[in-house]
Amino acid sequence: MDKKKNSTRVVFGNITIGMQLAITILIFVFAGYRLDLYYEKSPLFLAFGTFIGMSIGFYHLYKELLDMGKREKEAKEEGEVVRKKWN
Repeated sequence: MDKKKNSTRVVFGNITIGMQLAITILIFVFAGYRLDLYYEKSPLFLAFGTFIGMSIGFYHLYKELLDMGKREKEAKEEGEVVRKKWN
């Protein structure tokens, strides 16, 4: 039972990371689109919003993945079972 709980936690953690990336990008794209409509500057704010959203989203993704790596390393040093990698 404990193994199932651990694998479920890993799956939901990975889904959460992907959702955060997608939501961050979509919020900035939508904001850029609305600014384009308001100021009548067709692709300017949309492109800027897309670039900013992707930059922030991927930075956050990078930080999360580094944190996951540190947690796995600490768990391995403590002798806990870490996730298995596909071969």
